[in-house]
Amino acid sequence: MNIKPMEYTCDVLVIGGGYSGSWAAIRAAALGCRVLVVDKGPGNWGGLGMMSGGDMIVMQPEFQVDDLLDDLVYYYDGLCDQTQIRTILEASYRRFLDLESWGHVFARDDSGRLFCVPQRDLPHMRYYVYHPYGKGGAHASALLTEKMREHGVRRISNVEITEILKDGDAVCGAAGFHARSGAPCLFRARAVILCSHTGGWKESYLANTCAGEGAYLAFQAGAKLRNMEFVSHWNVPVQFAWEGQTGLLPYGARFLNNKGEDFMRRYSPVHGAKADPHYNIRGMALETQAGNAPIWFDTSTMSEEGVRVMTPAGGWMKLNNEKLKSLGIDFFHMKTPWTPSGKISFGGVAADEHCMTNVPGLFAAGRALSVHAGVYMGGWDTCITSTTGYIAGEEAAKLVAGLGEAGAKASELTPDSDMLGLLGRPGIAPKDIVRRMQEIMAHTDVSILKTGEGLSRALAEVEEVRDNLLPEMGASEPHYLLKAMEARSMTMLTEMYLKSSLARRESRCGHYRQDHPGRDKDIRWIVVDKADGRVRTSQQMLPLESYPIKPTRFYMDDFNYPQ
Repeated sequence: MNIKPMEYTCDVLVIGGGYSGSWAAIRAAALGCRVLVVDKGPGNWGGLGMMSGGDMIVMQPEFQVDDLLDDLVYYYDGLCDQTQIRTILEASYRRFLDLESWGHVFARDDSGRLFCVPQRDLPHMRYYVYHPYGKGGAHASALLTEKMREHGVRRISNVEITEILKDGDAVCGAAGFHARSGAPCLFRARAVILCSHTGGWKESYLANTCAGEGAYLAFQAGAKLRNMEFVSHWNVPVQFAWEGQTGLLPYGARFLNNKGEDFMRRYSPVHGAKADPHYNIRGMALETQAGNAPIWFDTSTMSEEGVRVMTPAGGWMKLNNEKLKSLGIDFFHMKTPWTPSGKISFGGVAADEHCMTNVPGLFAAGRALSVHAGVYMGGWDTCITSTTGYIAGEEAAKLVAGLGEAGAKASELTPDSDMLGLLGRPGIAPKDIVRRMQEIMAHTDVSILKTGEGLSRALAEVEEVRDNLLPEMGASEPHYLLKAMEARSMTMLTEMYLKSSLARRESRCGHYRQDHPGRDKDIRWIVVDKADGRVRTSQQMLPLESYPIKPTRFYMDDFNYPQ
């Protein structure tokens, strides 16, 4: 391909135009940096955040940070980077005030008191609800877009980044291609903020865009990753889409087996189904193994207040609800069949509380960053993306200011000829690689009730694809070149997941090994890095001696699954 590359120069390059990327761009630009945001999606689409409810977990001024931190150490079964989480919690209220000052409306009662929904039976973790319910994600995205415009942030859409470029050990930009024309693109930058999401397997209506590029880019640049053994599973209706079970369950919704039993009360008298979806899904899988499928989601037991609060008032969810009613499906007054669905990786780039990675000049924020430990709460991602995006933007701007003019110089940049060489070449279709990864991940003994046998079988299959099918891929046009990048990234993401899952020979948080159901005494990260071009895992002890909260109680102990 002999097309001359399109070249761009900036101080701070932000890869990913969602919530965290927008926050990072706004903060870096406010501090005087020339900021460029590049995203593979269309202009102003807003990332996955625009599909959310816009609700947000916030540490309000009346709370103490150690109380919320204690909740999370318990919820994460001790696998919690307390320094990082403390920074996120302490910054959350300032970002909450920013959103309110920009016009993002959080629901209040007649006395002006904020309306909140407790999460996972944790006393201090609660999310604050956007009003009107159902439109918050799109509204927050529009606000962030306007703020970027006010600060002079440049944005380029429909560009797939294939490589983070380095001058020696430090980053100096990125390379990619325009997903519609196929033209190579080169970006010179003095700092790079990765906000492109670690990735997933395109198995859910909310995760069709992220396919592993975040993990791939970080890995190839030499960054360390962790928590790659954790996957975000979700419960979804069999016949249609519905968002909001983290709010529905606290108001009395429940899961039933085909005998009409509220089976999660048996597995956890403490929480019932008001738990993280991974624990409910584990129960669903065990009920299915016992012959008690199908599984039903019953909203008829919800309180009147719960129905009023959780009825969508706008956005795609309102349209969804109205369409269902026209088909005779009254979601809030009936049982509907539900099934587990894989979504996305919970792993991410390892970084400190300043969002700095082990690669000089490379920062990570939002869902590209390792924060989650395999379990989820409503509104937590809005908190993480806003705080870490802001922090990464500020720290990148400080780095750029310290570099001076010398930092703008970099070695000659070149496009990723390996990826661009696929364009116009006949070969295996990228969708066939993606479908193969989905099939591998779909097995219960690989994703929900993991076993060493299942994980090893899956890893052998992935290695076969990696070594024999990926080299034979082709891309007839630029759109399929983008899909080829997704297929390559997803294959690596799956390998990371399987090797990390095999390395964690215990059960903890959202990771459940049916052949190792107990929890180890020692608490370790599973770290992924590159050795001789291949995925390597190692183990790193948490520095518990320096953390203020000593793990003494564990969320997983509130559940009693058969051994």
